[in-house]
Amino acid sequence: MRRLSLAIAAFFSLCGAAVAAQAAAPTAPASRTMTVAAGQATTIPLGGSAREIVVGDPQIADVSVVNDRTLVILGKRVGVTTLFAFDAQGRSLAGGQVLVTDVSADAVTVQRGASASAYACDSRCIALTAAEPAPAPGQP
Repeated sequence: MRRLSLAIAAFFSLCGAAVAAQAAAPTAPASRTMTVAAGQATTIPLGGSAREIVVGDPQIADVSVVNDRTLVILGKRVGVTTLFAFDAQGRSLAGGQVLVTDVSADAVTVQRGASASAYACDSRCIALTAAEPAPAPGQP
């Protein structure tokens, strides 16, 4: 009976130590998807000083460092890549997918029959894409 009590006490001690170690460890920021239009840029604030920045495919997106806590992502061509920023200890400060689209998130798409056109509108609308035939139903 005494051995069983010691085994149970040891088990709970180890569980408590594991939970305390996990709570004390810094957590990496959650991965996220960052969207930017080709030819456009967006800023990414970091939670610490960046030492290393990695871009999966520099032909899709490029990164400029404004200061040690701010990055600028430039969409170069349509596609998907990844971006990660690490501090001096190798901890992740930011990371996730970079989605470069052909039109801005603020664009408006006008559907006329089988043709679609994208416009950027402020006080005036400017055509971003010419009218293109829309895909047939069931096709991407």
